[in-house]
Amino acid sequence: MANTATGRVSNTDSTIQEPTGYSGATAGVSGGNTAHRKSVSQTEGGTYSASDVYSETFNFPTAYSGVECDSPVKDRS
Repeated sequence: MANTATGRVSNTDSTIQEPTGYSGATAGVSGGNTAHRKSVSQTEGGTYSASDVYSETFNFPTAYSGVECDSPVKDRS
């Protein structure tokens, strides 16, 4: 996985907060760890071509830590 969710600890004690996984808050494709969610829109006309548009979400919550935050998986190197 290229961008995995990590657990977040409470500010007041050592308990894990719900939901248990979050993306990071550092912007950028190379070196960043925010969640990138690619647009599902496609153009019609002979062939379909997927859009390059994506949304970037800071501290994207997931149900579990260790899961991929980007959809689809993106090479972050």
